[in-house]
Amino acid sequence: MKITLVTTGRADYGLLSPLIQAIQGEARLSLDLVATGSHLSEAQGETIRFIRAEGHPVTPIPMTPESDSEDGICRAVAAGLSGFSAHFRSLRPDLVLVLGDRFELWAVCMAAVLHKIPIAHLHGGETTLGAIDDTIRHTVTKMATWHFPAVPEYARVILAMGEQPERVHVVGALGIDAIVHTQPLTPEELTALTGIDFAARPVALLTYHPVTLDDHENATRQITTILEALMATDLTTLITMPNLDAGGATIFATLERYGQAHPERFRLVKSLGQRGYLTAMGHAALMIGNSSSGILEAASFRLPVVNIGDRQAGRIRAANVLDCPCEAEAIRESLATARSPVFRASLATLVNPYGDGNTAPRIVRILAGLDLSDRAGLLKKGFHHAMGANRP
Repeated sequence: MKITLVTTGRADYGLLSPLIQAIQGEARLSLDLVATGSHLSEAQGETIRFIRAEGHPVTPIPMTPESDSEDGICRAVAAGLSGFSAHFRSLRPDLVLVLGDRFELWAVCMAAVLHKIPIAHLHGGETTLGAIDDTIRHTVTKMATWHFPAVPEYARVILAMGEQPERVHVVGALGIDAIVHTQPLTPEELTALTGIDFAARPVALLTYHPVTLDDHENATRQITTILEALMATDLTTLITMPNLDAGGATIFATLERYGQAHPERFRLVKSLGQRGYLTAMGHAALMIGNSSSGILEAASFRLPVVNIGDRQAGRIRAANVLDCPCEAEAIRESLATARSPVFRASLATLVNPYGDGNTAPRIVRILAGLDLSDRAGLLKKGFHHAMGANRP
């Protein structure tokens, strides 16, 4: 079975790495790896270099927005639709495998649907009320034939959307696999990568992405409020790049300005890489921002997370996550709680609800056993109702 697996940026590539290795180790599967989106953006660190450095053959399909405006993103999707159509026409994969909710997936999945190629979707059924990702994720669900949600609650959402129960497989989150199987950097390597001695000072790990359903003018105010709250602490802050979304440029400009004005307090790194990011999570005093990694992966480190705003609203979270609005006093109070000995002690026995680190093998076993002989039948999905009937 020839599988086209698409990675759109550094974040999902880190999650997909264990699955890439598992597919490559399965004789019944053949991998076609495609990199698009921010992987090809110089401003985002051109992270396709990391994929190639790991020895993976990878095909680039450009769809980097010329600007972070809605028009720029629409043009990028149009370019991606053309590029993926040409790729699918040439390669004719048996299956397209995608993860998550990035806007790039619209181009990938529309091209797959039009070329009559079945789609398997990872991390469907989740909810992120503050982002356009919600709309993208659910439309991908309706385009997909197979679904690999992380937890049973998300599987129920997919079933409520009329998907066939026998095609919905709860497998856990791939990010937990990465934590279990990734060799962390040494403290010296982490310092060399970040310029921060984690043993000498408490470090906050900050990732703040655009809240894409908010007005863009709010982005500067939001990130400034967060940075000013951090300035009022003794924390050194390691900052990773915001997503390549509408509003991302103004966030990045503000981060750069603070980093240049206060280099002893803020260190901005375009890409830590998977090992670097996970190692930083293991050594940080806390996480702050609105990244899904604070919801999915941080619990495995029993790391306190100050989750700001509603970008991740609706996602299942463990007790290490403190939700707060993007308001100065609320952020300061949440930072104090996250650093308190009582709160840290309460996380001593925390179990991550997103899995046990064996998600990739589960997915590969299911993929290797799929019957694709009746492609036309697979693509005629119908709508499954609660009583089990398929109706027009």
